[in-house]
Amino acid sequence: MTTMTRPVTAPSGTGGRGDERGSGNPLRHTWVQALLVVALLVAGYWVSRLLGHPSWAGGFPTLAGDRFMAWLDTVYAWIVANRNDSPLFLYFFNYVSVGLGSAVVLVDRFLDLLTWPGVTLLGVFAAWRVAGWRVALLVLATFAVFALSGLWNASMTTLALIITSVLIALLTGIPLGILAGRSEGFHRAVRPVLDFMQIMPAFAYLLPFVLLFGIGNPAAAVVTAVYAVPPAVRITALAVRGVPSGAVEAAVSTGSTPWQVLTKVQLPMARRTILLGVNQTIMLAVSMVVIASVIGAGGLGDAIYQALSKVNVGQAFQAGLAIVMLAVAMDRVTGAVGHGTRTPDIPGRYRLPVLAGGFALVAAVVAAARLTGVRGWPREVSVDLSDPVNAVYGAIQETIGSTTEAVATWLLGAVLTPLADLLTHSPWWLVVLAAAALGWIFAGARAAAVSGAALVAVGLLGVWNNAMDTLSQVLVASLVTIVLGVLVGVAMSRSDLLAAVLKPVLDAMQTLPPFVYLIPAVALFTIGRVPALVAAVVFALPPVIRLVDDGIRGVPEPALEAARSQGSTGWQLLTKVELPMARGSLLLAVNQGIILVLSMVVIGALVGAGALGNDVVVGLAQSQLGLGLASGLAIVCLGLFLDRVTQGRRAQRA
Repeated sequence: MTTMTRPVTAPSGTGGRGDERGSGNPLRHTWVQALLVVALLVAGYWVSRLLGHPSWAGGFPTLAGDRFMAWLDTVYAWIVANRNDSPLFLYFFNYVSVGLGSAVVLVDRFLDLLTWPGVTLLGVFAAWRVAGWRVALLVLATFAVFALSGLWNASMTTLALIITSVLIALLTGIPLGILAGRSEGFHRAVRPVLDFMQIMPAFAYLLPFVLLFGIGNPAAAVVTAVYAVPPAVRITALAVRGVPSGAVEAAVSTGSTPWQVLTKVQLPMARRTILLGVNQTIMLAVSMVVIASVIGAGGLGDAIYQALSKVNVGQAFQAGLAIVMLAVAMDRVTGAVGHGTRTPDIPGRYRLPVLAGGFALVAAVVAAARLTGVRGWPREVSVDLSDPVNAVYGAIQETIGSTTEAVATWLLGAVLTPLADLLTHSPWWLVVLAAAALGWIFAGARAAAVSGAALVAVGLLGVWNNAMDTLSQVLVASLVTIVLGVLVGVAMSRSDLLAAVLKPVLDAMQTLPPFVYLIPAVALFTIGRVPALVAAVVFALPPVIRLVDDGIRGVPEPALEAARSQGSTGWQLLTKVELPMARGSLLLAVNQGIILVLSMVVIGALVGAGALGNDVVVGLAQSQLGLGLASGLAIVCLGLFLDRVTQGRRAQRA
């Protein structure tokens, strides 16, 4: 099954700082050291508070950040004033912008030319041909949701953006992946770039492309393509490098040229893995194109954004259902292409006639529809679910609204606010030292340097307080995610029945765009920081659960048998054998969970989470490029810090 998780640097499977140093002195234990660092930070906060927060023990000085943001505003003003005069824009970016905008419009017009019967028939026929009748029925249901929800035109706009972005991503990513697969030097050079791109939260991509391409479809297409490129490059390179060397050597020995080796041996043998990269690219594009509604992409994402901004849960549900169906349908179709196991069994001599007959039927349906004046699905023939859903939402609020409000109030007052206060009002240099110390404790000297430098960069960007607010939200949501993920993952590893029930649920959850998770969270907790954290926890849970389950199930059976033969109880077996031997998977689960939480917490600004995400939104909405871009860079720095600290000891690359 395919997932929405992003491949990151994988930690080593065994060993670690605690193992290397021994356990004779408890102060040398990793977690004891980490708790000592936290205790020193808390002590520094209280000392600063008792002294009245003197300047030497306050927040990060804002002078450098203010100047940087002012300079960025000047750059933005220059670009706006010279967009049609500067050769760089006149002869490059403007051409690219017009070309991309035209490409999206052309794809949209082509879908309109096909009419709704033609688009539906073409989609269903293509799904049947590559994935079988079950997936074809799913595609038919997806188009039915588009039509009956009254969102046909918005769905076609989103589909046009996805098609354009995916084509750009694949035309760029697959050749780069092939080059990385055949050249060790290029692979080493491009790998850190891909790592960096894959820890960047989606929101951080928006502002640079708005600066270059303005608001609208061109910027949305480029940012979606760039966001979706890494898996295409990484998985293609992995596929090419994974071709058995014996097959390559055999081809070379028969006199094949490098081009023939590539086209006749490596690409055919790597086909299925490359198609997995295509699947991942498409799913990331679906995720990003919804977020890109913030920069004028339109389509279904804009429908969700507008509904959430008005706390109209019913309208958000309708648009969210359409997005979910689109994501699941595209995942199943492209996943089936990669596996090739559900393709209809058609004899070879009939395949071309069946294909020709299908296209002829589509052409006939399109011609008949256009002759009768049919275009898009008529909006008057739709089912409005917003009122019933809003009625259910109202009933939920009446029933448990007071309870969820009490939970939210407690979480804000007892956890989030004190933690944010600790990070924002402690001496900034002490927070930086604590970050560096945690990096050193968990991942070594290089991670310590990167962690400290990342937080210093946050301060120099001038958004220290909001960055610490965001960090506090990430830490709380990550703790909940990791605890729940480990508990459920351990339970799954203990029960094949539970695993069989949960796996399809987790697969479906990992297919959904992050934007969609905000809808049920808002339905339960209205707007604010708490629904953003709830959405972040739910969004990040599936990969954490799966990694914990896979890690425990991967423990060698002889080790388990040896422990049982010595009379170990179930608890001892878990804590003394399985969890320690699954350490690599557990560290990767923590890393993935925290990075996904960060990306979702930032998106939570759309429902009132505030902090850095809100600064990005304000920067986009009010043309405050300095604030928005500085906040976007700060998000990247936080992601870099969290990624390095949670990687564990320097490990092999995934």
